[in-house]
Amino acid sequence: MDPQPVVVPPGAGHRVGNVEFLARTADTPRFTFGIIEIAPGRVLEAHTHHEEDDAFYILAGEMIFTFGGEEAAAPTGTFVLVPPGVEHGFRNERDEPVRMLNIHAPAGFDRRIGLKD
Repeated sequence: MDPQPVVVPPGAGHRVGNVEFLARTADTPRFTFGIIEIAPGRVLEAHTHHEEDDAFYILAGEMIFTFGGEEAAAPTGTFVLVPPGVEHGFRNERDEPVRMLNIHAPAGFDRRIGLKD
């Protein structure tokens, strides 16, 4: 089968919880691309991806990222790249949701959190 472009209209991505995937592992083995919404007060505990880069771009709101014992504020417009093997987590301390773009490379993240092809 010849490669085909993927066009996803607004709101028509594949959802798993608070993540809307726009590019899935089924679309390309190179990366996944999604929009994540983090509710006020939500904390994602520290974790490590041993085989993939994890990148974020904050579209709205402000996220606090943690890297081991370090913290970094990430307001709207901030880009964060977490290389393989770096422990990281984040939290939303504000009263508004955070919306951020997320890329995992290579692909596979969508399948690990339960998205079916």
